[in-house]
Amino acid sequence: MARRIGFSEAEESPETIAFSAGSSAALLESADVTLRFRLTSTDDSSLEALRYARRAMLREEWTRGVLDGEPSLEDAVFSAFDVVWEVPAQHRECCRARLEELVARANRALADSSALRRP
Repeated sequence: MARRIGFSEAEESPETIAFSAGSSAALLESADVTLRFRLTSTDDSSLEALRYARRAMLREEWTRGVLDGEPSLEDAVFSAFDVVWEVPAQHRECCRARLEELVARANRALADSSALRRP
């Protein structure tokens, strides 16, 4: 049986901000942050479940669109071990929630495929 997929967040890194004489709080709110998540349980079936869930969420984005200014999951960079996503600072929490949803969907897909393989 495949192990449950998990993820943990690494420390986020703010992008460099160039301050000018007219810098303001509005500039700080528009700064980008890089969210980094480490994936656990990266066997073949777990990775396939993550791919399946990501494709489903991308199809939903393409069909319904995203909210004003919200980053697309398409911009997140996935590898076998982690996810890196550069997002505007004000969307950090919604992006974390979308990645939590992705992992939850992948775990459901993994559980469903495991149940189908049992005799």
